[in-house]
Amino acid sequence: MSVASTVDDGARVPYRRWRRWVASLRRRALVVRAAESGGDPHDRVYLGYGVVLLALVYGPVLWSALAQATAAVPLPGAAQGRASAVVAGVLLVLGVVCCAAVVAARAGVPLWTGPAEVTFALSGQFRRRDVLRRRALLLVLGAGVVGAFVATAAAAGLAGGPAVSDPSSLVAAGAAAALLAQVPLAVGAAAQAPGRGRAAVAVTGVLLALGAAAAVGATRPGAGDGLDPGWSSWTGAVVAVGGVVVLAGLASAWLVARVLPDEVDVDAAAAGQARTVTAGRGLVGGDSGATADVLGPRTYRGRGARLPAGLLRRAPVAARDLLGLRRRPATTAAALVAGCVGAALVRLGGGDGPVIVTVLGACVLYGAARTWADGLHAFAAQPQPGALLPGSAARAVAGHAAAPAVAGLLAVVVGAAGAPAGTAATVAVVVVLALAARVWVAGATAAPPGLFTPMMTPNGDMAMLVLGAWYLRGWLAVATTAWLLDRAGSGGGTAGAVALGLAVAAGLAAAGVRRFART
Repeated sequence: MSVASTVDDGARVPYRRWRRWVASLRRRALVVRAAESGGDPHDRVYLGYGVVLLALVYGPVLWSALAQATAAVPLPGAAQGRASAVVAGVLLVLGVVCCAAVVAARAGVPLWTGPAEVTFALSGQFRRRDVLRRRALLLVLGAGVVGAFVATAAAAGLAGGPAVSDPSSLVAAGAAAALLAQVPLAVGAAAQAPGRGRAAVAVTGVLLALGAAAAVGATRPGAGDGLDPGWSSWTGAVVAVGGVVVLAGLASAWLVARVLPDEVDVDAAAAGQARTVTAGRGLVGGDSGATADVLGPRTYRGRGARLPAGLLRRAPVAARDLLGLRRRPATTAAALVAGCVGAALVRLGGGDGPVIVTVLGACVLYGAARTWADGLHAFAAQPQPGALLPGSAARAVAGHAAAPAVAGLLAVVVGAAGAPAGTAATVAVVVVLALAARVWVAGATAAPPGLFTPMMTPNGDMAMLVLGAWYLRGWLAVATTAWLLDRAGSGGGTAGAVALGLAVAAGLAAAGVRRFART
């Protein structure tokens, strides 16, 4: 028998028939294991029932919350000004979601697979398009549903509430969002293909740049005032925008379903999926540090960077942190830009702007501070933090706080340039708050055992909800305090708001240092 006759070219056994055969074997094995252990072979059916029930119970609540949050966003009074603001918001949201999709590609999504499937189905046995087509279609459908869900809630909020919104406008917004939701999906799938990563990053950058330009134009004083285009102009603009939306959505869906599955790096996707599963198990077990490697090993490019000799003699901890930041120039630059943007958002919301802008800016600053405080998190990951160098835990934390403090000072200088003294003080306090929250969160990576105690309420067991809140404790603390600062400063009590922010930051930092000392 020749070698060629022993090789399956993918046409001798169609993939669907092979998949049905494997599925039947798995069902039989599941029934046998359930009979041997006394379990129920229909656990997956009950799981699906529970997911559907949760969606039906909490879906309307989430939809109403999104509508109310959107209704609180101030928009210009002129029709063209409102349209420009909506377009800017859509472009910025698309850009941010595309950025998240590019990062998530390192975790093995959206086109996921596993090591077993790579070995037995994606190593030349079948065409990758045939193997991944089903999940690609599910992703297209799911992205459309999520996009329509969010867009209809936002449209209802902008119209003044579901009771006064026009059903036809909600349908149009949902259809447009279902098409636009395919763009981030295609960008994420393209980021998984070795030859299309730069294109995915370029599309993300273009969307963010267009959104920023549109936002600047929409927020100019007097933008859209006195402009009232006729019916023909509005019709032409709507038709043009609708054509672009339909073309972009259909092209993205076609890429995800037909083109990109053949180009995905399945080995990298399987490795990312394995890391994601490991991180998920760690999170369920209460280890917040399990997500450290979910995006794969870090890439260090600045190999020529060396420890600064002068700083090494006086502050070795700060010198080490500075070297780590210099060896990740792209990540450090992106974090600095994000910090400046967050400070600018806090400045915009600190005056007469909406409180949601202040909260959003504080969250951006807290996210950027994760890169600034890499040295602190590496210090927390040591088996015995502080055992390498002499001195107390407070001294080590102070040494690791030098680099984040310099980055935060730069964000304050850039973001609050030219602002009044009260607004600049608010920006500085929010930056200090974000850094203190990082110290607080880094001080403990394992969830307290008491959080796993069942907490029965009329709505069921809330133990996992409390555990999720513990994982998000830094974000919740920063967002809540930023909201309180905005409310306290809106009535003219800037001094009181600054005192409140500094008190909360001092308490968080002190709690983090005490946790390090007990380790």
